[in-house]
Amino acid sequence: MADRSEPGRVANRDPRIKAEFRNNNMMRTNVRLGIGRLGFYVGAAVLAGVVWIIEVYIQSKPQVYGAAISSLDPLQEKQLGAFLQMNQLLIALGTALLGAIGFFLDRRRKSYSTPRQLWAAFASALCGGLSLYFGYRAYEDVVLMLEPPYPTFDLTGSLILWDRYAHFGTFLLGVFFFADFAFHELTGENKHEYPLDVRSR
Repeated sequence: MADRSEPGRVANRDPRIKAEFRNNNMMRTNVRLGIGRLGFYVGAAVLAGVVWIIEVYIQSKPQVYGAAISSLDPLQEKQLGAFLQMNQLLIALGTALLGAIGFFLDRRRKSYSTPRQLWAAFASALCGGLSLYFGYRAYEDVVLMLEPPYPTFDLTGSLILWDRYAHFGTFLLGVFFFADFAFHELTGENKHEYPLDVRSR
């Protein structure tokens, strides 16, 4: 028989209290899922807007890639090969970064989290997406350089140099934000503690 002198213990054993907390937990979960979905669409819209602004800016600049050439000399061929290898490597790493973000976010689906705790993951995904975009832009610059009938070649030109630096810089930012998110995830810093223990005693 329950001790009436301990109302807190009696309340904790009450099935109605437990049901109420389960309902509250389900409501919080639904709210978090709704906020997460909204955050995804907002992030996608922001990314699309940023890419559009950058594309307009780049297209407004003179499309000059250097002096005309008839063919690549041996040194230019080595430069082109090194550029393409680095470009492919960064694109592969950027894709892996996005996959790692998705893996950690999938692990968190049933755990407590707030938009404030996930800002680093969203920032990392944004930087990863921008890195892939600038990698594509840099590759497109080389294709346009070598396009006949007047091919050119200059990997130090202002246009392609901007795309190359942006490709690598946004990837580094993405890695930084992901490291921050993964550190807090793996150390369990954001574990949620319920304010009232509803377990049976």
